[in-house]
Amino acid sequence: LFSFVLKNREDSMEFYKNLRVCKGPSLGTNFTIACPYTLLAHYDELEWAEGLGIPRDLVRVSTGLEDADDLIKRFGDALNTV
Repeated sequence: LFSFVLKNREDSMEFYKNLRVCKGPSLGTNFTIACPYTLLAHYDELEWAEGLGIPRDLVRVSTGLEDADDLIKRFGDALNTV
């Protein structure tokens, strides 16, 4: 499980949209899943969350059992779109 924002924060959601993994709020699956964590967990309190250092464009990923080279390619492909 890891979370990140891109250096150019406006690109984070574009990256997320282009990342070819399952999307949703569930974690702990045997497949890779990503979600825009702050938007899902704190939608009605985004300013409060950001005040605590949790950026609204944070992407959270729970990695699954897919082939590592395949996941690296998927992340690279999504990064190449931003």
